[in-house]
Amino acid sequence: MSNYTGIDISNWQGSIDFSQVKNSGTQIVYILASQGNYFIDSYLQEFYNGAISNGLLVGFYHFFDPAVSVDAQAQYFTNAIKGLTSNCKLVLDLEKAGNYGASELSELAVEFLEKVKALTNTEVAIYTYVSFANNNIVSGYGLENYPLWIAEYGVNSPQGNPIWGNSHAGWQYSDTGSVAGVSGNVDMDVFTEEMLLEESSRIVGDSSSTNNNSNSNSNSSYIYYTVQSGNTLSGIAEEYGTTVNTLVALNGISNPNLIYVGQVLKIPATGSGASVSTSSTINYTVQAGDTLSGIAEEYGTTVNTLVALNGISNPNLIYVGQVLKIPVSGSESTSNSTVTTYTVQSGDTLSGIALKFGTTVNHLVAINGISNPNLIYVGQVLKI
Repeated sequence: MSNYTGIDISNWQGSIDFSQVKNSGTQIVYILASQGNYFIDSYLQEFYNGAISNGLLVGFYHFFDPAVSVDAQAQYFTNAIKGLTSNCKLVLDLEKAGNYGASELSELAVEFLEKVKALTNTEVAIYTYVSFANNNIVSGYGLENYPLWIAEYGVNSPQGNPIWGNSHAGWQYSDTGSVAGVSGNVDMDVFTEEMLLEESSRIVGDSSSTNNNSNSNSNSSYIYYTVQSGNTLSGIAEEYGTTVNTLVALNGISNPNLIYVGQVLKIPATGSGASVSTSSTINYTVQAGDTLSGIAEEYGTTVNTLVALNGISNPNLIYVGQVLKIPVSGSESTSNSTVTTYTVQSGDTLSGIALKFGTTVNHLVAINGISNPNLIYVGQVLKI
């Protein structure tokens, strides 16, 4: 049976140069997709795109939280990877027992694996470490029917356990490995063919949790947003041109009034909120302190529109000096015959003038035929 060299990664690694990873001889990359029903790894899409584009075999794993219902977690994991293609079996990462005894936890683990298998029509496997396999789960519930990916460091081969004996399909042999293209330590693995799917599987997802109204998104393109202090689900939905119902369905949220700072939400990157009906755009150069939501508000548009127009994969990450296309709506032209004018003073900015007069930058750009909103001149007369 052939062995494959692999790594498993999460947001802890930060951005990765997958061309170097490929050249290092690594063959399989397992990516953290989700945890519980409240966390989607913010690097999921970036890691997936990088690994796939460099010809690496890809798999996904879910970190199990015993405090969250099995159904909620299975649906959350499934929705997190919906539209992505896996070359490897989907993995349950079982490292926490919570308040459950070994029998109860074993039953929950099997229930999760079967639920994911049913939702995705994809084979599954389980990851845990030696002492957990020996003390926190037991045979008799069917765990032995799933391939085992076991963790044990500093040994020539992993110890056996009462459930799988000495059999394993994957072995994580180090958590302090070094691979070209990855900053800092990374988990190192060796896998057998048993961890591979017979055919690559595109994750379809749980159709029962898909929102069927006109705002639901059938495109597999998503962005990820990290909840900030003061955010509400309705505010995020409005900002991204979607609905609360869509976000609830897509993220497996049980209580739309309860979201957490740091929670990562999956948001459709296309749809009614992202369509740009006008061919007229201006360019805006990102300044220090800018956020995409702030720019969207300043120009009277939505984050989702800017994401779609500029091909942005992570709306939380824009760079100083980055040039963004911004739609200029024809509706911003004035129909009022009474026009106020303002003469630009030293230190003025278009956003400051817009704020002063209770209007938007987009309106000022449209009414004054401005091509570069970052560039106005002292003495320039603006229609307000």
